[in-house]
Amino acid sequence: MKLEFTCSQCKIQNKFVPVVSTRGQLQMQVGDEVEVEYKYCNRKDKKHINRIDAVVDNKKILIVFIISIVISVVLFFMFGLIGSLVISLPILMWIQEGKSTSDFNSYKIRRK
Repeated sequence: MKLEFTCSQCKIQNKFVPVVSTRGQLQMQVGDEVEVEYKYCNRKDKKHINRIDAVVDNKKILIVFIISIVISVVLFFMFGLIGSLVISLPILMWIQEGKSTSDFNSYKIRRK
């Protein structure tokens, strides 16, 4: 899971650095509003933490998928069919990432 916010002018996604599992933890770390710098516009602005969204990190899933294929091929030649069970790891990771992003995005902080 990674955190992103959208620039209000150029509509480009920007990464938000402190990645936490819930929006409540994010509020405890940074407060209700954070000062962000847009990567492409090079301007600074304040964003409410409800404007920061979690998205699935596909790079991690791709890396786990490649590693699981390599391990699966090695185990298949060593032990037979039991090596094909390793392929399910990226699927389980993808399901967990989806749940984590859904949990983060479903919880909103009350505005004052």
